[in-house]
Amino acid sequence: MIYPPILDRQYQQYHPLVEEVAKRVKSTMLNFCDHKGYALTSRIKTIESLAEKIETGRFKKWSELNDLFACTVIIPSLSQEQEVIEFCQNTFNLKKIVKRGQNKKSPDTFIFDSTRIYVQLRRAEDTDLDKFLSIFDIVFEIQIKSAFEHAWAVSTHDLVYKGSKVDWKRVRLAAQIKATVEQLDTVIMAFDQIALTMQDNDYPEIKRKCQIAVATQELFAQQKIPQELQPKDITRFCDNLYGVIVSANKEDKVQEVIKSIRKKVNSTPSRQIPRSISLLQYFLAILVEDKIIVLPLDKHCFHITEELIALYPIFRDSVNSIFQYDM
Repeated sequence: MIYPPILDRQYQQYHPLVEEVAKRVKSTMLNFCDHKGYALTSRIKTIESLAEKIETGRFKKWSELNDLFACTVIIPSLSQEQEVIEFCQNTFNLKKIVKRGQNKKSPDTFIFDSTRIYVQLRRAEDTDLDKFLSIFDIVFEIQIKSAFEHAWAVSTHDLVYKGSKVDWKRVRLAAQIKATVEQLDTVIMAFDQIALTMQDNDYPEIKRKCQIAVATQELFAQQKIPQELQPKDITRFCDNLYGVIVSANKEDKVQEVIKSIRKKVNSTPSRQIPRSISLLQYFLAILVEDKIIVLPLDKHCFHITEELIALYPIFRDSVNSIFQYDM
């Protein structure tokens, strides 16, 4: 691609500054995204891409080119978008925000509509260097996309907008996929409400796990179990406990399991419930003592720790499959 020398000179003048901006912004945004569990992509605009952008005719001057560097924060669902916006506002010097849905669009079209934030690095203080071009003068773009939007963009952008064909069918297909993406994001945002409208199914495994979850949560709500034993994820906890029950061939005895746990917990003062082992280990100890579960179990590796053995010596010799910390 041929581009004019004046563009090359301007690009080369700005490029070192843009590289430094990219380095600083990526470091800041990666720390934020790692903490939140989001993904981040970034790029510095190539001179060829910049030339094409200028040739669209939508820009009057160089200072309007506000994405020489751009990054995209990829969030699980749109419910996390506002906290990303607030982080950017508090971290950078805000120039402009174009929020999702801010631009008018026909209800029967499906085009790019992600939130875009235009910012600059924040100066620590004013200096005499302000009269010279610096990294603090570079405006860069931060996009916020859902995981579905990101998948659509990376899957279709090059196929449709950077290909060798101008084809109505390809553009139409990309729009149809975007419509599906928008619908998926809407469903995720209203997940709990939509789930209530679905017809239920009496699937045995889910029903039993639900019974375990309800019983466990009731014990915490009644303050029968110390809050510090609360599992990080109740669904994973129920999966793990049910896995033990299945390994013991007691999946049709879930009510008996729950009754045993309730009886022991209700008869034990909260201060006497051990805090040196996990809730799963405690429930397992109850079931073993009640002989509802008889050890050893085939094909199940138990997390047997020194603390558990000290409290319940029965585990010392009864388990043949113990998780090993050795490499």
